[in-house]
Amino acid sequence: MVKIIGKNIIRGLKLPKPNSRKRENGRLLIIAGLEPRYFGALLYCVTTASRIVDLIYLMSAPENKRLMEKLRLTTAEFMPINQQINRLTTNDIDTILIGPGMGPTLATKRLTSTVLKSGKKAVLDADALNVLDNNLKKLLSPLHILTPHHKEFYRLFKLSATEQNASKMGKKYRCTIVLKGPTDVIAGPNGKISLNKTGNAGMTKGGTGDVLAGLIGGLYCTNDAYASAAAGTYINGAAGDNLYKKVGTSYNAEDLVNQIPLTLHKLTK
Repeated sequence: MVKIIGKNIIRGLKLPKPNSRKRENGRLLIIAGLEPRYFGALLYCVTTASRIVDLIYLMSAPENKRLMEKLRLTTAEFMPINQQINRLTTNDIDTILIGPGMGPTLATKRLTSTVLKSGKKAVLDADALNVLDNNLKKLLSPLHILTPHHKEFYRLFKLSATEQNASKMGKKYRCTIVLKGPTDVIAGPNGKISLNKTGNAGMTKGGTGDVLAGLIGGLYCTNDAYASAAAGTYINGAAGDNLYKKVGTSYNAEDLVNQIPLTLHKLTK
């Protein structure tokens, strides 16, 4: 039975408790923006995730150093790191988000392979999906969330982007798939399917996928894969719907980033 995601999904989330302490509410490693032309992807996923988690480790291109310095002044605490991610111990991070603004390069493929072999929870977005060959797909597991749009889904699996095929691929590769579209399809490793109908045409603009990746990655630090994927898509779309009521489709990814905490706060009431 296919389920439509509603606001009740928020009630099941593990969100910060009143007596929680610093760094108890999520530590996320973001690997993004290795292709300097795509610095916007880095910006949107970091600023979104900073609303959710306590600490962000960030790996990006050296050319983005100035942007990273500016982000340190305006977002939650984060620590820049170099490309030796194997130096991070398992206690340093809860989840890894990899792919936004990276480019489909050998470096991206190498880093994606390292992430898949790390035994850590991970969200694979954008070019981390585009470099997945048959050998890397064999490394997928219930630890992993994939967030393809329709064209990425076809490139990845050589199948049309349908509910049924998302379910088949989720079961085959034992992972959670967020198939992004006018109606988002969330497929789990056990064949479970949920549909998200929040969102509108204003969310076709560049950067909104990076916002969603940062949101899902942040939630996944303290929640399970399916709940993070389902709640992330619902919150992201609901924030877009709140903006639509104010300005129609005349909003951008930055507006969406700023609306998400307002929407999430309202949904938790």
